[in-house]
Amino acid sequence: MRLNLHLLLCAAAFLPLTMCQNFDGLMPAGTIQSADPEADAMLAKAKQLMEENKLKPAGSLLKRIALDHELAPCAPEARILLGDVYERRGLPRDAFDEYDKVVKRYQSSPLYTKALSRQLSMAMAAADGSLKVSVLGLWKSEMESSTVEKWLHSVIANAPYNDMAATATSILGAYQMRRERYEDAAATYSMLVEKYPDSRYAPEAQLMVAQIWASSRTRGDQNMANLTRAREAYEEFSLRFPNHPLAGKAQGGAADVRRLMVQQELEVGRYYLERSREYDSAIFCFENVIRQKKVNPEAAAEAATLLQKAQTLKLRPRKEA
Repeated sequence: MRLNLHLLLCAAAFLPLTMCQNFDGLMPAGTIQSADPEADAMLAKAKQLMEENKLKPAGSLLKRIALDHELAPCAPEARILLGDVYERRGLPRDAFDEYDKVVKRYQSSPLYTKALSRQLSMAMAAADGSLKVSVLGLWKSEMESSTVEKWLHSVIANAPYNDMAATATSILGAYQMRRERYEDAAATYSMLVEKYPDSRYAPEAQLMVAQIWASSRTRGDQNMANLTRAREAYEEFSLRFPNHPLAGKAQGGAADVRRLMVQQELEVGRYYLERSREYDSAIFCFENVIRQKKVNPEAAAEAATLLQKAQTLKLRPRKEA
């Protein structure tokens, strides 16, 4: 029994050394080899091939290093170069995946930031439409929306405390705006302000939230709700960034929204008066509009006239109304 136990312990001691060659997650600390001459020789040959624009054989060598010499000191560089080969061959998805492996597996490597920066550059190019992909080898097309957003979310997740994450979030919001996904964009910009309040993008993101809700008042039947969200977003800007150059614009936006909200209440009162003939409700609306004379004097003046009409109609017998 003791002999068998001794054999099992010996086998267990060697097990991590055999398994780590194909490790599929973050490289554990201390597992990178001090030297790997074979991998270094292959890397030098791959670089030479790349200089000669022999991308396929270069990629094959780099892939061998990445798979068979994953613990070699040059393995992160091999994956970076493999991503570069894929980019030059017009295979952006493969390139992004290679950079992603560097980011996730070699976080202690000095190439970590370089790989993340490459991912951000690719995501930016895909979002603005400058990165084209081949369609059946016949023509070039923009990257599909699902991949663009997946890449941007990947950068955000890979570097949650890095300024690149704030940049990616800002790009994601702008991308959603261009695709007329306004509620998604508002949520993205709100997330940017909450997670990266000190980012250079935060003030404009807060203003974008307000402007999105203000412009959304004409879409659907949620006018007052969207105007309320817009007013709150403008007011939040003044609280968060009182000394920002855009503070005056935010204050003006808030004032405009308040005027629109008063005007909207006037229209609701008009509906109760002229369409549904619910005079008590109409009177309530008109009186509230009049109380906000300083916010919208024109609406208040019209509400005063309509209030008299509503009060008169309320007193008449129903058949005469």
